Amino acid sequence: MEVRTVQEQDVDGVLAVMGHAFGFEVKPEDRQHFLNQFELDRVFGAFDGDRVVGTGGAFSFDLTVPGGLVACGGTTIIAVLPTHRRRGLLTEMMRFHLDEVEGSGEPVAALWASEAPIYGRFGYGVATRSHRTKVDKARISFPRHPLGSGTVRILDGTEAQKTVPAIYEGVRTQRPGFLTRSPARWQEAHFYDPPDLRHGGTPQRWVVYEENGEPSGYATYRQHENWEGGVAANKVVCNSMIAATPAAEEGLWRYLAGIDLVRDIECWNTDPNSVLPAVVADMRRVQQTLVDGMWVRPLDVPRALAARKYRLAARLVLEIADRFRGSAAGTFALDGSPVDASCERVSEVPDLRLDVRELGSVYLGGTTFSELARAGLVAGEADALRTADLMFGWDLRPWCPEVF
Repeated sequence: MEVRTVQEQDVDGVLAVMGHAFGFEVKPEDRQHFLNQFELDRVFGAFDGDRVVGTGGAFSFDLTVPGGLVACGGTTIIAVLPTHRRRGLLTEMMRFHLDEVEGSGEPVAALWASEAPIYGRFGYGVATRSHRTKVDKARISFPRHPLGSGTVRILDGTEAQKTVPAIYEGVRTQRPGFLTRSPARWQEAHFYDPPDLRHGGTPQRWVVYEENGEPSGYATYRQHENWEGGVAANKVVCNSMIAATPAAEEGLWRYLAGIDLVRDIECWNTDPNSVLPAVVADMRRVQQTLVDGMWVRPLDVPRALAARKYRLAARLVLEIADRFRGSAAGTFALDGSPVDASCERVSEVPDLRLDVRELGSVYLGGTTFSELARAGLVAGEADALRTADLMFGWDLRPWCPEVF
């Protein structure tokens, strides 16, 4: 078995592995779609002779961290054929992948886990949470005046392509957990809308919230027609809602709740800072299920920690274990503040001890050191835990609306 970067002639084999592993039918048009969105020099395969039996790759992202940005390798399409499982291929591919990410100058890797138990052993920790939201539209109401004076406008596909990326960019640099979207990513992941992705729903619809002619939020959704005993019971599935202000978010929810013939509104990945439960009359009609979102894996600890800002000016010495690779292991002194930060290897008694996986979980400020300590995953005195919680915390909980 050999793990290496693929060539264009290997793409059909890559797609075949993905189809078997993820359970979809590979269609002729999928090949060009794959070539359009992936950086081929960052896609690798496990080869049994000349046959592709495992796949993986990376997207080149910038990840927004509290107060800054960090280069990030987006781990993706990790798959092994059912015939080649339990042979150590996944471990070998992950070593190849993380070496490539660090070699590309990216201090962190990140992913969305198709199976949650897999990636902790490779050093990834849950850094953001995803709220799956279901709204009982017939019983929802907004008892107070709108937060803003704006209006919602329906966009066609051409106008959406001109308007929506700028709204996203305006939010991205301010929100920990957001990732850059290249033109190819916009086109192939967000504006790409073939019938087999609609699951019985309409083509994707786009709306924008505007105040004084300035757009400050957008939503994408599909409508699913359903009649039960002659009574309309349609469903709206919101695929994405990005809002620069609470007024924009509330305005978009009011719009979705105002669509006729609808019984339920579902959104698979809602902002954990959403105003929705607070602005409706009965928050019990807003059902939210909390699941893991994006996972983060620090590779270069000093660069990763120095890339972000900290809410409290303080010094903290962390001892990091890295059982999978070892390269992130060591003792590091972090000097952080709201203005800047530095981090270096030291030979000192640590304030806290933790695995690189747990460092990934606290990195964006979505999980506290104290939470992990209560679960036996971080060791240290109470004062050091409080200091770490205050340092790493941030105004908004991190959120990643980009699945890759």
